[in-house]
Amino acid sequence: MRKDIRKPRRSVLYVPGSNDKALKKSSTLDVDALIYDLEDSVALSAKEKAREEIIKIINSGINKNKEQVLRVNSLETVEGKKDLKILEKCSPDAILIPKVNEAKDVKSYEQSVKPKNIKIWAMMETALSIVNAYDIAKSSKFLKCFVMGTNDLSTELGLEPELKRTGLVTSFEKCMMASKAFKLSILDGVFNDIRDSNGFEEECIYSHGLGFDGKTLIHPGQIQICNKIFTPTPDQLDKAKRIVSAFEEARKKDPKIGVITFEGSQIEELHVAHARRIIEAEVLVNSVEEKEQSQITQTSTSKYKIGNFFENFKMGQKIVHATPRTITEGDCALYTALYGSRYALHSSSEFAKGLSFEKSPVDDFLLFNIAFGKTVPDISLNAIANLGYAECKFLKPAYPGDTISSTSEVIGIKENSNGENGVVYVHSTGTNQNDEVVIDYKRWVMVRKKNKKLEKVDPKIPDLKSELSSEDVKSIAESYEINCLDYDFQAAGSDLCFDDYSINEKINHIDGMTVEEAEHMMATKLYQNNAKVHFNHFIEKGGRFGKRIVYGGHVISLTRALSFNGLSNAFKIIAINGGTHASPCFAGTTVFAWSQILDKIIISESLGAIRVRTNGIGDAQAYQFQHQDMNKRFDQSVLLSLDYWALVPRKI
Repeated sequence: MRKDIRKPRRSVLYVPGSNDKALKKSSTLDVDALIYDLEDSVALSAKEKAREEIIKIINSGINKNKEQVLRVNSLETVEGKKDLKILEKCSPDAILIPKVNEAKDVKSYEQSVKPKNIKIWAMMETALSIVNAYDIAKSSKFLKCFVMGTNDLSTELGLEPELKRTGLVTSFEKCMMASKAFKLSILDGVFNDIRDSNGFEEECIYSHGLGFDGKTLIHPGQIQICNKIFTPTPDQLDKAKRIVSAFEEARKKDPKIGVITFEGSQIEELHVAHARRIIEAEVLVNSVEEKEQSQITQTSTSKYKIGNFFENFKMGQKIVHATPRTITEGDCALYTALYGSRYALHSSSEFAKGLSFEKSPVDDFLLFNIAFGKTVPDISLNAIANLGYAECKFLKPAYPGDTISSTSEVIGIKENSNGENGVVYVHSTGTNQNDEVVIDYKRWVMVRKKNKKLEKVDPKIPDLKSELSSEDVKSIAESYEINCLDYDFQAAGSDLCFDDYSINEKINHIDGMTVEEAEHMMATKLYQNNAKVHFNHFIEKGGRFGKRIVYGGHVISLTRALSFNGLSNAFKIIAINGGTHASPCFAGTTVFAWSQILDKIIISESLGAIRVRTNGIGDAQAYQFQHQDMNKRFDQSVLLSLDYWALVPRKI
């Protein structure tokens, strides 16, 4: 890995020096390097003004966290000589020289630039440059990078656009060999169709496979995909660490050993060297991102929030979440439209009054998702995953017109062994306008560290109950003072009651519903959940999955709605023992559900409570009752496994 730059050269963006808007935007982009262009993209009449703007932006320091490169005109032109005068007024990291044909071209620039130690990049965009690639690569100790000029090169070679990449293979291979032999970086050329993200991604994958260090770009929309492809994946990084560790252990036992067997394969020192480069690349990327994040925190906290990282959480810390939310009839109607829930309690005020409610209350999971959504900016904005829930209690009904506020207390902290993230445990409550607690729950979430060099904190793991006691369940149920003596089974849509369910009984809910992109996005906005992983495709198309993940609360609500067919009289959720989001869900997935009755409690003469585990199944029907194998690993089709208590009428 190169030691003379701040980042690997994964993504390198051309920025025309005459484009004021692009220059200003450059500081906001997650790109490794910027090429301030004075050559092809700048008209002759605009070159002088462009030089002034480039001097300003380099001297301003706003892009000091990126490698800044100046693409100059040919030294044989008047404009090229003027371009080099810039170096007397500012200090870019390198200059990119065009139309290199042979080694003496690089030598000419080396002798002409001041200061003498500035780094040089070479555009490989002519047939002669390919023929002389080896000599060019060894021409100067200041030469650090080859940049493939694929547009000019393919034009000179007379290649048809659809055969361009095939026709350039020989050029790529010659430059690749030369650059690797003399330890230079090598960057692929640009992809011209900025609208074709799929084609761009395919080209990045191809480039990465050939051995390119990165790719030059012409539009900010290409950055995230490029960074994703040219950054080691978690699996690659993990394997690299295991290879290095295994080889080092073998060397301790036998200092002369040159070959080991690793996971069934022969590993030599060259494989170990490659593994070390992967690790070093990841370390370099992370260190720069931490520095950038630190700068954002120091300079911009008064303008916007970047969320809490693992090290920001302290035991006993209390967080009052913004902003209170008044639940409206419109919210309830939209929730019903999104999931098609048919439970009579939340559909009919007359039915609800018959059970001693004031009117139809807010759906239990609408309340849960709104209270949860309030906590996201402070708890989950930098989360990797929401890991689970415990001791969730629905203590009072909420009605349209009620204003819900959320607060949280940190009750546990545990840093993970990798030192890159940790688990934060919080106890959250949602209260109404009368300061009455309507929902109370605990959850734990994996959160990224911002500064991975901080010393590890002592773990403090709370003692969480795996299930609510029978006494807790009965106490919550009795507090509602529900009267089911005149329960309207016909209005509810079924005559099934408490006595009709047996412990360990399994129910296939049969119906399926496909998650639509617009609907899960609408739901995420309804709950005011601003986690990027759920709604920001611009970011997530370059993330782990290449697309947005459906919010887990959306899957919970959808699964609950599907369970109506078989549990239509399980009219009120009063507690959640625990829940697991076993697999991510994406738009286009069709969700099915099945339930198992785990326990039963008699509450009163007319009311009972059943403990239910409902599993949401993705793209597979639920008649096989998919759950876990003998090693407690979830079947790959399981999206959600939710363990909860629901109230059910008894036969009188």
